[in-house]
Amino acid sequence: MLKVLSFTAIVVAAVVRAACVSDPGGTLDECRAFTTALSSKDRMSQAEKLFNPNEPITFELLISNTLNVPATLTAGSSCTAVVFEVTDSAQKRLWGSADNIACFQMLQPRRFDSLQAVAEAAVWDQKTSDGVPVPPGTYSVTAIVGQFVSDTNGLVDCAVPLSKSSTFTIR
Repeated sequence: MLKVLSFTAIVVAAVVRAACVSDPGGTLDECRAFTTALSSKDRMSQAEKLFNPNEPITFELLISNTLNVPATLTAGSSCTAVVFEVTDSAQKRLWGSADNIACFQMLQPRRFDSLQAVAEAAVWDQKTSDGVPVPPGTYSVTAIVGQFVSDTNGLVDCAVPLSKSSTFTIR
């Protein structure tokens, strides 16, 4: 009876820990195979945080394989490996790099060689997805990535640990 009670207590403790830990499945460890860095660039390809109205803004996410072996990231759609989204200061979504594009929900694997870095980019014309120019103000861009193919756990969702956000201003 004491063994059953001890075993039950251990199982309950493990369940409680898994419910309380932000990453019970080890996703963060799996996704650490990659690092990402987000930048916003002006028309001269210079990293900036302040832009003139109507100036094209290039968003670039640098994805780096940190492993000494090849690794694969898998996008969840046929459009692009990274989707960039712009929101205003009220968190209203204004534009997305995959808006108005016919995309299919399908896995698109991309193999990264050992220590390879790849830049994914999109250009925003400072208009909403409906073509309306945005007014001066502070905006946020979020770069959203896909899933990591793990040797041990299959597809692991890396959208949270690898996605990046940044703010910028249109004056």
